[in-house]
Amino acid sequence: MSYNKILDNDIKAIKRDLISLVEATKSQYATTFDALKNQDLTLAQEVIDGDIKINDLQNKFTKMALWKIAKQQMVAGDLRLAVGGVLISREIERIADVAKHICNFTIKYNPEPIEIDFISKMFDLVNVMLNIISALVENYDNDQHIKVLKMENELNAQFSELSLKLAERVRSSSNDSEAKKVVTIIRQLKNLERAGEHLINVEETMQFIRTGKFEEYDETVQNNLETKK
Repeated sequence: MSYNKILDNDIKAIKRDLISLVEATKSQYATTFDALKNQDLTLAQEVIDGDIKINDLQNKFTKMALWKIAKQQMVAGDLRLAVGGVLISREIERIADVAKHICNFTIKYNPEPIEIDFISKMFDLVNVMLNIISALVENYDNDQHIKVLKMENELNAQFSELSLKLAERVRSSSNDSEAKKVVTIIRQLKNLERAGEHLINVEETMQFIRTGKFEEYDETVQNNLETKK
């Protein structure tokens, strides 16, 4: 087998395993959504137990990518894909952690419909961003940074709006137990907001894979959005 053929197979393996990690995380989010909406504690526990699989996938991917970097004399875009893939896998693993946290909350606090609605609004946005990232991993030449940033801005706006509403509930709580539950809900919303930040980091790494440069989108893309208004 020629050197180029071996290298092509290595690059395909990196992309395939990275996509598998993203798809496993999307599956965790889909199950978490069902568990939350239906108050299915069995499903919630499945997500918590399944987080170990995500961790294992991330560790195996990192070892595989580093081995291929060491084994092959990768250059330019191929090397950036391998290095960037390691960075992306870490961000995806942290996003998967959010699903586990929400399931732990579901089991412990048995949230009411209005509380489920608050979490679901932000959960839906993160899920959309995950789908965008999944498409990007399959075709990283497809630049979606403006779409990702718009979704992240919407996620931030939702967090600000919902956390203010919940702050009012904390002030009007009849006892410490009720107040603690509301604070815990706010913490879940904050975790979802941070998931959006991790997805922004993924897109910034995609930009590095495409161009060889890291760019801070908070400034460059925001300026582009304001120019187009």
